[in-house]
Amino acid sequence: MAELRTAPGMRERAPGVWELVVQNGVDPVTGKRLQISRTFRGTLREAKKARAELIVEASKGKHSGTRATVDELFVDWIVELKRKGRSPNTIDGYEKVYARNIKPTLGNTLVTKVTTKMLSQLYGAHQDRGLSPRSVYQIHACLSSMFTQACRWGWRDSNPAQWADPPSIPDTVPVVPTPEEVRALIAEAERSKRPEHARAILIAATTGVRRAELCGLRRWRGLDLERGLMRVTESVTALKGRPIEEIPTKNRRIRTVALDELTIATLRKQIEAVEERARFAGVELVDDPFVFTDSADGSVAWKPTLITRNFQRLRARIGLDHLDFHDLRKFMETYGQEMGFSITQVAVRAGHNPAVAAKHYSGRVSETDRALAIAVASLLVPAEPTE
Repeated sequence: MAELRTAPGMRERAPGVWELVVQNGVDPVTGKRLQISRTFRGTLREAKKARAELIVEASKGKHSGTRATVDELFVDWIVELKRKGRSPNTIDGYEKVYARNIKPTLGNTLVTKVTTKMLSQLYGAHQDRGLSPRSVYQIHACLSSMFTQACRWGWRDSNPAQWADPPSIPDTVPVVPTPEEVRALIAEAERSKRPEHARAILIAATTGVRRAELCGLRRWRGLDLERGLMRVTESVTALKGRPIEEIPTKNRRIRTVALDELTIATLRKQIEAVEERARFAGVELVDDPFVFTDSADGSVAWKPTLITRNFQRLRARIGLDHLDFHDLRKFMETYGQEMGFSITQVAVRAGHNPAVAAKHYSGRVSETDRALAIAVASLLVPAEPTE
């Protein structure tokens, strides 16, 4: 009987102990050739069979991987998010979460060495140091998305975050300002040195626009006051160390919102104030100025943080510290439903991801939306004094 010979990729380390080596492509990060090495105990014939099985497994991607670290995965993942057009705010949030809560522990770990247990222990450690369940869940969301991308690139066979359990986020009771509270905020803003913030509060309460969408509102692109329409097309972001940018709305949808007479009058007053400031400064307004702007020519929008800071000062002066500017959206949504308008109609007005019924919303403002606009604004009309 002919003597069996070893095959390439096989070496006998000791009697009956074999090192099996199989080529496994190229590392997508370093460009170096990858290989799989296994130790096998048995006869030469059995070792050849084991190596053949290893070759088949490698061809099916069961042993794909990379020598990249979690830090390197994060850098490449952020580049991928930017390529896909993710919001700068979203990317900035991921970068902060990673730098504070992931990098110090896992940054130098190989992508292929991260396990579900390691992630669960990371979540537990952050909980023990007092991080809120919502913050821990943000860590989980960041890691889950990163490792999903690693699997798509062939850096891993599975996502270790898939089975890692972040803490449950407790349900919170939504804070909805009353009509009296919104009117009090508007009145306080009108008495302040920045009465334009009173207009911002009223418009946010009647239309349900987000603060960044309000900042991104332009005179001609966004408003048709003759027809009583607001077209929400963009929002604004102002990240630290970067100029103000116009970006798509949060869900990247353009919506048309009906306006009531009170909101139309408020918008006209704000536009007149911007025009008057330009005349006083002796400058021409840009072709399509922002509605809420501090620049003489209307070319620079308010920062969303400006709205927040001013709102916080206003609420403190009248004892409404429990309210946030975002709660004005809940005001429109909650009272709109209480007055008989459907959840879908209110959601479309607020710019939420629309339900199935709203997928056919063509941009034409329905009479139902007009009625909703008038009904919500009616809550903020000062009562007639009684004799």
